[in-house]
Amino acid sequence: MDTFAKNLRRIMDNKKLTGEKLGELVGVTKATAIHWSNGTRFPKENHIRDIVKVLNIKYDDLFSTGNEIGMKLIPLIGKSSCGIPKEYDLNGYEPIPIPEKMYRDGMYAVEADGESMYPKINHGDIVFCNPTQIIDNGKIVHYCLNGESGIKKYKINEAGTIISLIPLNPNFEIITIHCDELVDLKMAKVVGKIDNDF
Repeated sequence: MDTFAKNLRRIMDNKKLTGEKLGELVGVTKATAIHWSNGTRFPKENHIRDIVKVLNIKYDDLFSTGNEIGMKLIPLIGKSSCGIPKEYDLNGYEPIPIPEKMYRDGMYAVEADGESMYPKINHGDIVFCNPTQIIDNGKIVHYCLNGESGIKKYKINEAGTIISLIPLNPNFEIITIHCDELVDLKMAKVVGKIDNDF
């Protein structure tokens, strides 16, 4: 988000735009536009589209650090338990930039809530998920099980009859699912993360 704010300030300076004028062009208050350019708030996806359109720039202009070829936006759909599975509202979202080379259609992000995946995933980390990638034994997944959202390591037995969702932190319990049970299970492979102290 710091990169976004720096790039937005640079573009505003080049175009001789004040926070008030940017707010007017995008349809937000002067204070909101100033928060965006200071890095104290991050705009919603629709506002980012508006910024790109009214300033006649590319997404890359806002998210490039100079080291990446380009950035893409994926939705941060909410929190996901790294502990006891909980129900979360996974309907609202805000955009999260990821490197274009990592991006795949359908990707999304969740915020880890808890310590069951410590030390690999910590409380507050933003986790990137790809629901179209094949999930192999031993890989970390974001799952929704009967409406409860969580992050664990996936394992299926040789017979293909029992799925285990395993925490990395031994202080938490393994979730076992018998494949003949009627359960609503959706999974996406975890493919990356942003540390909470990033």
